[in-house]
Amino acid sequence: MGCTTCRDKHARFKQKLGRCKQCMWQLTALSLFSWLVWGWRYREQPTSVESITLIFAASAFSALLLTHFVVALHRYLKKKA
Repeated sequence: MGCTTCRDKHARFKQKLGRCKQCMWQLTALSLFSWLVWGWRYREQPTSVESITLIFAASAFSALLLTHFVVALHRYLKKKA
């Protein structure tokens, strides 16, 4: 991670959410790549171990990205008000 917020070892998880654009871009790429691989490779076999593992990983990437967006929006609206 490149930003100072992510490199700070004493920063809490809540303080890191929604601030690092590099982290959000990485999560966007990982989420998109994971879902594309799942759709291309494992859509026909959704009950295989590999498919389920990839679904969990892609869901985790997407959930963390959504959390980043929600917190970033909240901070933006709070700052604007």
